[in-house]
Amino acid sequence: MVAKRSFATTALPVDEQTTDADAAMRVMTVTGLHTYPIKSCAAVDLMEARVTPRGLELDRDFMVVDDENDFVSQRKVPELALVVPTIAVGSISLTAPGMEAALVPLDRDADVGEPVTATVHGRSVAGRVVAEDLNEWFTTFLASHKSNRRFRLLRVCDDIPGHVKDRYKRHGASNQVGFADGSAILLATEPSLAQLNAQLEEPVPMERFRPNIVVQGIGLAPYDEDFWSHIQIGALEAFAVKACDRCVITDTDQRTAAVGKAVRMALRTRRGVNAHDHSNKGVFFAQNLNHVYAPGTVIRVGDAVRVIARSSKPNVVLATRGLKAL
Repeated sequence: MVAKRSFATTALPVDEQTTDADAAMRVMTVTGLHTYPIKSCAAVDLMEARVTPRGLELDRDFMVVDDENDFVSQRKVPELALVVPTIAVGSISLTAPGMEAALVPLDRDADVGEPVTATVHGRSVAGRVVAEDLNEWFTTFLASHKSNRRFRLLRVCDDIPGHVKDRYKRHGASNQVGFADGSAILLATEPSLAQLNAQLEEPVPMERFRPNIVVQGIGLAPYDEDFWSHIQIGALEAFAVKACDRCVITDTDQRTAAVGKAVRMALRTRRGVNAHDHSNKGVFFAQNLNHVYAPGTVIRVGDAVRVIARSSKPNVVLATRGLKAL
């Protein structure tokens, strides 16, 4: 279904409407594509991905909720990283240590009951319970966490779409989001990770930052993406609407669920505020995208990436003397 175009939009500043010729000429390509069918569980690495109004196909279409219908993530339950999905025809297979494999049906007719109103960072989202046996599977695997008695697996409701915040809406863009934290697609670049790893005793892989799209380019500078405002990724057009403020998941080993501190300590050099919303403070890495949805769009590893327009200023204001100085 084509996304409606009637949402409120945010105009770009004049300097963001000017194409940077050097950036447009720079050779950049997609080097990684990743979807996360179940929010906060392991990634599925892709060579190509269909694009939906909510982002890459199946990305965060499912999530686990607690007794209060609040989303459950690695922030509080790092063992979710050990739940590994595999996409097959008609279903997603789930494996986890000590558990028999479970199947998540992709057929929405299997869902149970009426829509459930859940929350993601206080934002209301609509989902349906997938199956009681899957609720039992997650409840058994995550039994030791909190005083929670029961976990449930929800599937996002196609007929009750969610939308990004007004300040991040763009004319002609999808402006939709499913169970993702706040934006449909997350883009990161390899030079930025390389610079961060230079500050670490033990380098970390890109999976710590859970991007959907990873970009590399000859001459691409670290954090150049902070200046991008409008980009083309193969057949996909998108707007970079905000830098992504990072949580403790960046310190969670996605293979073992062990939690450290080194990454966020290194990210203190990226401490600051969102240039468009000074209430959005933290440490920033990667860019949230609001994409233009067109039916049939597919992106692939190896696709060319082109900066259509960039800003003269980055979309994150880094602190030099701490956030209190801003």
